[in-house]
Amino acid sequence: AVPWGCDNVPVSPQKRFRAVYDYNAADEDEVSFQDGDTIINVQQIDDGWMYGTVERTGDTGIAGKVPAPISNQ
Repeated sequence: AVPWGCDNVPVSPQKRFRAVYDYNAADEDEVSFQDGDTIINVQQIDDGWMYGTVERTGDTGIAGKVPAPISNQ
């Protein structure tokens, strides 16, 4: 997991993804989102995981598996 506020996690405001189905967070550093939610400020952190903010809720953390639960918007 990536520590909150970690300086080495670059934020790319132009990267936005749209959820294509619901995802329920499995750990406290993950975020839940719903089908259709937009995830903003996305940065891929390793194979299959990304860091970002769910626009609807403002929750920030590690989001789902890529590319399965989200698609490039």
